[in-house]
Amino acid sequence: MIHRARFTGLAMLLTLAGCATPPPPAPPPVGLQQAWVQAVAGPGWAVRALTDEACPTLRWGDAVVAMQQRSAPGDEPPPTGNTQPERKPTRFTLRACEAPWPAGAASVQVGHLTLLAPKAELRRIVVMGDTGCRLKASGRDFQPCNDAFGWPFPRVLARAMALKPDLVIHVGDYHYRESPCPSHLAGCAGSPWGYGDDTWQADFFAPAQPLLTAAPWVFVRGNHEACARAGQGWLRYLDAETGTARACASAGNGVDDGDFTAPFAVPLSSRSQLIVFDSAAVGSATPPVGSDAWQRWRGQLDRVAELSAQRAHSLFLSHHPSLAFAPSLLGRPATARSGLTPLLQDASPGRLLPPGVQATLHGHLHIHQVLGFASNQPASLVTGNGGSAASGRIDAAAALRTAPLPGVQLETFSSHTDFGFTLLTATPQGWQVKAFNTLGQPVSICALTGQKLRC
Repeated sequence: MIHRARFTGLAMLLTLAGCATPPPPAPPPVGLQQAWVQAVAGPGWAVRALTDEACPTLRWGDAVVAMQQRSAPGDEPPPTGNTQPERKPTRFTLRACEAPWPAGAASVQVGHLTLLAPKAELRRIVVMGDTGCRLKASGRDFQPCNDAFGWPFPRVLARAMALKPDLVIHVGDYHYRESPCPSHLAGCAGSPWGYGDDTWQADFFAPAQPLLTAAPWVFVRGNHEACARAGQGWLRYLDAETGTARACASAGNGVDDGDFTAPFAVPLSSRSQLIVFDSAAVGSATPPVGSDAWQRWRGQLDRVAELSAQRAHSLFLSHHPSLAFAPSLLGRPATARSGLTPLLQDASPGRLLPPGVQATLHGHLHIHQVLGFASNQPASLVTGNGGSAASGRIDAAAALRTAPLPGVQLETFSSHTDFGFTLLTATPQGWQVKAFNTLGQPVSICALTGQKLRC
């Protein structure tokens, strides 16, 4: 159950299946590589683009606006604090550009790409996460990135695109190719590695290009995009803060300013919204109470409470789940370890999140699971099955007998180990939650009404 391929066209994604021959060397980029629409802090929407030339222009009607540079090509030293045995400077050959979405425009032209305006109401939402191809020497874990069954992210993208979503949410961990492929493994031979834009292209941007163009995106930051790993590229490309890209920079006391992003809201309708939270650097270890890191994250949770008052219903997005189970080979449910959990308990004792939050969306665990509670907690959805190597399962009967945290009573649980994604569809009562596999087949269907989940 591993996965991988480096194909960019939608037809290729569906027709090329299991070839594990090493790919030819990637040609150097020429001109505009990708352009997309993403939610940014504000709230608002921005057009982003990657190119090896000057920043392109936006065109709509008779209007022309030049995109502004976020970051220029250049080399950076290896990430501070990185633990992989082989390291090298990070090379960025592409320029990142940005422009706000022009008010009143139904679509814009960026080079040869046409991007559509986000809809006023976003009712069909694809959710995916943990999508990159794992090459990690410290874990002796090398996924066959040249095999469309070994790394099925391109097939996940094609199936998601066929559903014509209004919005795509990625719940984090885009970048996994941290180490060189061993010479004896044909399944990943020729893959780029490290943290530069060649790896970002292979792991995310090149395969995602058709879906990036077809729908606006919300990007959640995963632990693989923390400053000790692929944070340099994250801040250049996908960070929600607009303008010149921020940089990873130590602030002392083990804190990196680049690892902290203010929470922000993304309106879905007049009654519902997303709240996006950056938990990348929390990991599984909680910072000491009263430390600089504790104070920063605790203040951000106060901001989440303020944002949740803006709409009747909110979906809270972060990479690391607190109300979920870690899989195991025998199916025994284990508590998901998140360093954010004590902070959530301090900010909202018992419930973990403010009353307006009806559900939470996460990745990190490479499995699909949905959890509904008899006690007063928001429903929890984990969609970490987007393509990165996975193992283990969760026995549903055992899960229903297990409390994810003390005082939490589970009443609904569904899980599967197939690779795939989830579609949220707005209904008069709330949301339909439908999970799909890489064949486009639904594998579970649940209904979310308020914070109550039924499957």
